[in-house]
Amino acid sequence: MTAKSEGTAGDALFHRAWIPLAALCASAAHAQGIAQNNLASRQHLDYVGKPCLASTGVSHPLASNPRILNHAVSLDNHCFEPIKVKVCYYKTDECTDVQVPPRGRKEQIIGVFPAMQEFRYEVKEQF
Repeated sequence: MTAKSEGTAGDALFHRAWIPLAALCASAAHAQGIAQNNLASRQHLDYVGKPCLASTGVSHPLASNPRILNHAVSLDNHCFEPIKVKVCYYKTDECTDVQVPPRGRKEQIIGVFPAMQEFRYEVKEQF
């Protein structure tokens, strides 16, 4: 009986450890939403042939009204030259021109929508 109660206590401790992790993941998924990136085939490349630009999409609620969300795309350039891009909602002509500095980061808001957390976007590098 002692072994069984130790196992139960260990199981309870194991399950309690997952509660903060699950809460953290749930709040992060809720706060950031789901965004997709569709990089065009032609890209700026670094000296080893890897793309210079990495992008992520995120939804930020407004402080004045959390039901209204800014859709933003964060662009990270790890190369030594500035890169000009067009950031667009996926398969639309609603685009924003952005210049990402060398070895720098730029976040660009591409739209504001009520209660629309998920969005898709494309990054078109300009040459």
